[in-house]
Amino acid sequence: MQQIAILVRHGESEANAKGIISRDINKFPLTPLGREQARNSGKQLAEFKSLINGVYSSPLLRAQQTAQEFLTGMNLSKNIEILDGLTETYFGEHNNIPISEFPVYHKKQFGIEPFEDNGKRILNAIMNREGMNLYFSHMLPIKATVCNLLDIMEEDARSIIIKNASLTVLEPENGKVHSIGALELSERLKGILHSFSR
Repeated sequence: MQQIAILVRHGESEANAKGIISRDINKFPLTPLGREQARNSGKQLAEFKSLINGVYSSPLLRAQQTAQEFLTGMNLSKNIEILDGLTETYFGEHNNIPISEFPVYHKKQFGIEPFEDNGKRILNAIMNREGMNLYFSHMLPIKATVCNLLDIMEEDARSIIIKNASLTVLEPENGKVHSIGALELSERLKGILHSFSR
């Protein structure tokens, strides 16, 4: 089964702009910059729009808005399916706190969804979906998914940053990681996506 998963982090949200973390469903929409980021990322994939099989989003407002703006940038009309497995990390009592107060490691002891569980959750959500699909999610779950595929512990990936509206391209079935938080499609990456259509 041929499978390409393009994981897109949401654009800048009001939570990002305020420096807080949040799992609230309908709070913290995209900022005007976040909408622009999402459209610009979508434009980069416009030449591949005929290859997109499905579009899936986290239930959170900022992810859904990113998906809408992204598709606008691609000039693609496609139904967006909500997929609970793409949701933000469960923060427990640490929801809606400044990011500077968020525990870096050993999250389970603080009642936060463990890093490795984030990765497993995303992989379970995307693993058996054939074709080239778009998935709109969040920084920690996307980073954890990459680390899961590469067998890297959270402590060994501290400096990996998944920026707003960036593209992480995977072949989950084969365990391949083609990009991590790319803000532009390189010629190499375009070649990989084009080869998928042959």
